[in-house]
Amino acid sequence: MNDVPARRRVGVAVNPTAAGGRGLDTGRFVAARLRSAGLDVTDLTGRDAVDATARATTAVRDGAVDALVVVGGDGMVHVGVQAVAGTGVPLGVVAAGTGNDFAAAHRLPVRHAETAVEGLLAALATGHVRPVDAISVTGPAGGRWVAGAVSAGLDAAVNQRANTLPARVPARYALSALAEIAGFRAWAYDLTFTGVVAAGDLPLAPGPDDTARWRGRAALVTAANIHRIGGGIRVAPDARTDDGLLDVVVAPVLTRAAAATIFPSMFSGRHVRRRDVHVVRARAVTIAAAGPGPDVPGPRATGHHAAADLPLAHGDGEALGPLPVTARAVPAAVLLLATPGAPSGSVAAAP
Repeated sequence: MNDVPARRRVGVAVNPTAAGGRGLDTGRFVAARLRSAGLDVTDLTGRDAVDATARATTAVRDGAVDALVVVGGDGMVHVGVQAVAGTGVPLGVVAAGTGNDFAAAHRLPVRHAETAVEGLLAALATGHVRPVDAISVTGPAGGRWVAGAVSAGLDAAVNQRANTLPARVPARYALSALAEIAGFRAWAYDLTFTGVVAAGDLPLAPGPDDTARWRGRAALVTAANIHRIGGGIRVAPDARTDDGLLDVVVAPVLTRAAAATIFPSMFSGRHVRRRDVHVVRARAVTIAAAGPGPDVPGPRATGHHAAADLPLAHGDGEALGPLPVTARAVPAAVLLLATPGAPSGSVAAAP
């Protein structure tokens, strides 16, 4: 926990569609409460996520705000991180969305706006912040910051499908998971890790400059900064946001039956106990599609996906673009507004 000068000028960005359309009311409450405490509040809510990101980024860059508060779910955290990562401007989160994985991972109030805003006021008054890691992602679509996890396998495919469904569809993530598992075929990956500190039983080939490589077919490839994604899926139960490392979960699973058993166990985190699931702890990973070779049979030989069929990489539930992408843990990239005595790191529930 660190101290910074008290913050008086606060930007507030709201997702008006969060919580079934109640996000706008929550945002108004938050802004009004901050103003009643004597703070200078600037509304940075945009027409959409792109506009909100542009507004927030400009306000931070121009020095117009001393802190940024986002109101919504993980999508709004994603917006906030684009604006503040690496700038020293603190980020406050009022978790009012559907998944709220980032807030839950850091033991922030979830769907309790009153409690959340009082905590923010205390942090703003005292200058208490918690430095947390973020993921710097680069790829063909450009650079992006990710707060939670970068997905490039089955979970990315589920996310991609879910994002095509109207927000009002109940359990759209679960429905998308069932559809993806029903049509599951493993994808071929070429993974290059940098700064590996633990690899489990995944056979890595040593490379130059502190790198290691794995090629093969897998159902799941996720580089996690926090322990949960997708509204409570404990994809990386031991991931922390204060260690400068990614927990890269790799599941070299080739059958639909195996994939169908792995996905449900991810809700509890028990999947990491399986022999066909591996967690590599490293500073960075490059995730690329692998062409056929001795260690990766072609799709015609296996009935599995061709490289062109890989889902888009996703981060914080948002599409990042096609592979290859490089995900790198950046220590203390975000200063999270937190009350004194709040726990540090991403708090993982034991599987």
